[in-house]
This record gives sequence, C-alpha cells and structure tokens, in this order.
Amino acid sequence: MQSSIVQEDNNKIIAGIIGNDDRVLKTFYERHLPMVTSYVIKNSGNEYDAKDVFQDAMVIVYEKIKENTLDIHCSLGTYVYGISKNLWRNRLRRNSKVMSQDAQIDQSEEEVALENIERKEKILLIQKYLLVLGEGCKEILMLFFSGHSLKEIAKQRNLSESYARKRKFICQKKFMVMIEKDPVFKELKESSNYE
Repeated sequence: MQSSIVQEDNNKIIAGIIGNDDRVLKTFYERHLPMVTSYVIKNSGNEYDAKDVFQDAMVIVYEKIKENTLDIHCSLGTYVYGISKNLWRNRLRRNSKVMSQDAQIDQSEEEVALENIERKEKILLIQKYLLVLGEGCKEILMLFFSGHSLKEIAKQRNLSESYARKRKFICQKKFMVMIEKDPVFKELKESSNYE
C-alpha cells in the first residue's frame, strides 16, 4: 500500500508534469535519471540511450495521467524506473543486441518480410507527421532522433538546455498525439503488440 508521504510526493510531481513546471521536472530528472542511466549502461547502452528511454517513459506517464489511467502503488520515480527498464529491454530485443544463451532465431522468410514492411510503414508514418509539425519542433525532434544530445540541440538552437528539454518533451508529446490518431499506427501497434 502506498504511504501518504509517497502519495503526496506523487501528487506534487503529477501536478508539475501536468503544469509543465520546469522546477519539478528538472528535480525529477536529476533525482531519477541517474538510476536509469546506470541500468542502461550496465545493459549494453549509453547515456544517450538512457535519456531517450527515460524521456519515452515520461511520455507514457504523461499519457496515462492525461487519460486518467495512472494507477501506481509506489513512488512515481520507481514507476518511471520500471517503465524505463521495460522499454530498454524491449529495445534490446528489437535491436538484437543481447540474446539469452538458449534463445534461437527462428524466423521464416515471411516473418522477416513482414517485419521489413512494418519498419517501412513506421518510417513513412514518422516522416508524414514530422512534415506536419512546426519548423521548431521538427528541427528539435530531427536532431534528437539523429542522435544529438539535448546539450548539442540547445547549443545549435541557441536555447538553454532545460528549455531544449522542455521543448523536446512538448514536441514529442504533440508528435505522438498526432501519430497515435493515425489508423496505420493503430494497425502497427496491434500487429506488434507494442506496449
């Protein structure tokens, strides 16, 4: 059962996330990102991967808050850490970076062809909605997706790093909302049982 102190902390953080409170978000990132970074680095990743996974976890939390489906029985930090771990393990599986010793690749040519089609559809979907975004958001996300750190993006766009982080979070949210409404995304999500 969740203690009242943890629940109070969670409520403050949730209010900060909803209100895009830089101070609350920055404190949350500083407190919990290092744990995710440590986990990702120990499991074939790097700092960039950790930031990316942490950001994706935050987007999932934001969506659950928005949809009023967030039901947690621990601290929000622990919850985000758990989501981050699951996202990272899924990414490793998809990228075939790690495989358990007794795992075997048993994909037919048809499965490989289907995966290639799905990958191409995902790329087309992403490209379609990047074109719809405003130039500022489009540029920030393109830089981020191409591997630039938030520090590099901030420097290139002449922004503070915290503002670049906030803009990336807002742009990514906007981007995901558009993509998730697309019927192609829904089909891809159902076919891959993502999330």
